[in-house]
Amino acid sequence: MSIKDEDLRADALRRYEVLNTPAEPNFDRLTRIASSVLGRPVCTLALADRDRFWFKSKQGVDATEMPREMAFCEETIRGRDVFVVPDATVDRRFIEAPIVKAAPYVRFYAGAPLITPTGVAIGSLCVLDVKPELNFSEENRRILTDLAATSVELFEAKARNIELLKCTAEIAHLARHDSLTGLPNRRRLIEIYNEMAREQRENGVALLYLDLDGFKAVNDTHGHSYGDDLLRQVAGRIQTCLPPLARVARLGGDEFAVLLHSTQDNLAAEASVLARHLMTKIERPYMIGRNHVTIGCSIGIALSRPGSDLDDLLSRADVFLYQAKNTGRGRYLLEAV
Repeated sequence: MSIKDEDLRADALRRYEVLNTPAEPNFDRLTRIASSVLGRPVCTLALADRDRFWFKSKQGVDATEMPREMAFCEETIRGRDVFVVPDATVDRRFIEAPIVKAAPYVRFYAGAPLITPTGVAIGSLCVLDVKPELNFSEENRRILTDLAATSVELFEAKARNIELLKCTAEIAHLARHDSLTGLPNRRRLIEIYNEMAREQRENGVALLYLDLDGFKAVNDTHGHSYGDDLLRQVAGRIQTCLPPLARVARLGGDEFAVLLHSTQDNLAAEASVLARHLMTKIERPYMIGRNHVTIGCSIGIALSRPGSDLDDLLSRADVFLYQAKNTGRGRYLLEAV
């Protein structure tokens, strides 16, 4: 087998995410049918890994894999039709194979390649017997080919389901996160606040409402791509400032919100310390393209009250943010406790 063939096979198997997975009823039904209809005691659905054939399903055998060297299935995946060995004890290719020379003393083999829609042979569906069979009929070959094709269809269905689940997860993520910065958005922030509120009924939750000072000038002077880069850098800096019990979200534009809860009865003090830390971090110069850019931020802080929701907290924090921006900017104001 060429390196290219092996790479294509490995890519196909990764797409199916099937190697080393537990048994599944649909595949076990196929091997049972093949064993029963073709009258053979052993049937395996074997997938070609780099140096072994791994059995996704098996009947009449305890092993879960076998080396590719001197394996019947190795010949099967080289072709496109059913490969038959009427009597392995007189076939020079397999007469020295371990399963022929020793238990289970296989003599007969018939295998159909598992060929993906892109033409890659990923393994075989095969039946084996300890008795030779010199007249494996065309009808039996068709049955084995059809069952092998059905196996591939099941793998394809698995791949489509995997992609669907990934897309569903991605859509769910995008619905709750800001596409520019990757931070949670307002919708996700509501969920985070509700989780925090349930956990912190005694000590409460603080919300720090941040608005960047000087961002509009950067956007107007250098363009939106510079502004987007700046927002991403700001988001990264905010995240590096956060203690373990804090979460940040982008509300839109150049506005961010940080939720903080405390395990001690000093939430207001901790919020003030965090606000000063955030301002110091955000005020440091940024490199955007080849330009050094400096901005600042103003912060309004509100503390949760019994029964308050996020909208109430944001509304109250916004009042103090407005006051901070209108009394000099580059400062924070905390709601009186």
